[in-house]
Amino acid sequence: MIGTVVRFTAVPILLALVTLAAAQATQTPSPASGSCFLLLDTNSGEFTRNPDQVCDTRLPPASTFKIPHAIAALDSGVVKSADEVIPYDGTPRENEAWRRDHTLASAMRYSVVWYFQKVAERLGMEREEYYLRRLRYGNADPSSGLTTFWLGGSLRISPIEQMTFLRRLYYTELPVADRALQTVREILVQPPNVIVNATGEHPFDAPWPAGTVLSAKTGSTSFAPKRAVRWIVGHVRRDRHAWLFVSCVTGADDLDADAAIDLAARSLREHHVL
Repeated sequence: MIGTVVRFTAVPILLALVTLAAAQATQTPSPASGSCFLLLDTNSGEFTRNPDQVCDTRLPPASTFKIPHAIAALDSGVVKSADEVIPYDGTPRENEAWRRDHTLASAMRYSVVWYFQKVAERLGMEREEYYLRRLRYGNADPSSGLTTFWLGGSLRISPIEQMTFLRRLYYTELPVADRALQTVREILVQPPNVIVNATGEHPFDAPWPAGTVLSAKTGSTSFAPKRAVRWIVGHVRRDRHAWLFVSCVTGADDLDADAAIDLAARSLREHHVL
């Protein structure tokens, strides 16, 4: 399908159509490669999907799962606040930013895998399953392993399902404590003109228009056989205008680590969001 732009006068109508598309994701075969960019103008209801080769395809969420994981941690009380520190245990880690103590906020910003693996251990499998179902997150399947199910394991989510989840997050429609949602929204905010993740700061179509606040989370992982996926999902606010976006690229396991970031930056510029 060629990318489409659809305008709806009522965002709830759009949500119903997005939810229907998400339900169909289980029947969509997974292509070897492809891209998807989704953009929802929350003011006008205009919804764009272009390119859309994999918009209905379920893929590993990688570190974009840190968003619902943080919500579950805060709602359940296994992490009390964005400032709660988990000490670094000295285990060698590939990224320099991971080799220190972290709070929930800093672990989100630097995409610290070990911190969220500790969160998973605190939650346990029963509560992981409970929150995946309660949040209606993708296929809600953590069965491949408590501390790895989102890293190329059993958990899968499509870009269209990511958009549905983001909309419920930013409209405070998820069935958890409002405080948990507000905290997570706050710790997703990025510094001006850049996206930050485990590998550092990435220029993101800078400079941004005055007054722009961008929130985002990246994700990157390999999965069998010899495939990879790259994500960035987020929210842009400027004055009284707001947008939600999802960018996803999948391909061979040597796929450019910034493929989804580059697609998002280019697409947001083309749509005059940035």
